[in-house]
Amino acid sequence: MNPLHLAAWAAALLLSSSLFAHTVALRLLLLLAGLGLVAVAIAKDRRALRLLPPLWIPLLLWAAWAVASLMWSIDPERTAKELRNEIGYSIGVFWLCFVAAQARGSARAFLPVLGAAGVLLCANAIYVAAPGAEGWFGGPGNLSSALLILIPCASAAAWYGWHAAWPAVWRAAPIIVLVGSLAAGYSAQSRTFWVALSAQVACTALLLFAQRAKVASRRAASGLLAAAVVLGAAAMTLHVQSEREALGAHVIEEDPRLRLWQEVGERIEARPWTGYGFGRGMLRVDLKNELGKPQLWHAHNLFMDTALQLGVPGVVLLFALLAAIFRQGWRLARDPSPRAAACGIALLAVLVGMLVRNMTDVLLIRQNALLFWGVLGALLALGMLPRQDTR
Repeated sequence: MNPLHLAAWAAALLLSSSLFAHTVALRLLLLLAGLGLVAVAIAKDRRALRLLPPLWIPLLLWAAWAVASLMWSIDPERTAKELRNEIGYSIGVFWLCFVAAQARGSARAFLPVLGAAGVLLCANAIYVAAPGAEGWFGGPGNLSSALLILIPCASAAAWYGWHAAWPAVWRAAPIIVLVGSLAAGYSAQSRTFWVALSAQVACTALLLFAQRAKVASRRAASGLLAAAVVLGAAAMTLHVQSEREALGAHVIEEDPRLRLWQEVGERIEARPWTGYGFGRGMLRVDLKNELGKPQLWHAHNLFMDTALQLGVPGVVLLFALLAAIFRQGWRLARDPSPRAAACGIALLAVLVGMLVRNMTDVLLIRQNALLFWGVLGALLALGMLPRQDTR
């Protein structure tokens, strides 16, 4: 078999293993195997592959500033470890999935493998739904983050499958993933999950409007459907909040993160241009001692945590990277090719969900970061494949 096809299977299995918490060794083996297969494919036919993904310049600039923080980090050993885990592995997975997904028919590997793993994840989440249970996914934060990546991909696959007239059994498969994801999302008992999902639905509806701008009736129907889903998600948020309060959780006005963000803001003001060094939890001891709560050991906000680690330049570079991702997703979503449009819509919805989910926590780490960057690379490659490869 062609080494690039084998690399696509390795990448698909790697993404699937990233849905689960205790698969670190498996992920590393699959990453090494995939990179080796890609190297063989490049040696055989370099001109048939695009090696540099569209985001490589802003991604490397952001990574370079993170590496530079070793010079001023308050804990260089921790920074070096985090650079390997969060920068090195994430870029490796992103590049592997981008190149491997260029194999002809690579969607036959990515879609069923990731879909089957998603169903297994949802089944496990529903089975272990109970206070304090973690399951195979490593807690509700990891679960909700994974679902906010799976749901847009499954939705885009369902839309494209209908447009491309897939057989009924294949069109039903992403619907099963969607239904399971919603049930698993409820079991996570996360308020932010439903807010992020509402944002994803609104984003998808707006992008579908652009695809169907000349069909007024379909546009109105899509708008009504999106509004119903958003309102339903808002109602679910209130319901989950009421259940959490009944169990003794804080009401929103008394959320301890408000005090945390004030404290983090003062720390950022002390070192605004460099931060304290790359790595989540660089001030974990100080924050826990100051606030008296062991769970408040990092900023619980993606941008504040970035400012705490890398200063204002790090935040600017992160914004530039996110803007580049948005630009590529927007270009694909506006493409007349249904496959490219489906990939673009999924990419933008994943981006929106990730940003909203990380406004009250920092979950773009470890397995969630690998899944995010891997799916991003695969969607970019699948959306940019030659038009004639429509299977």
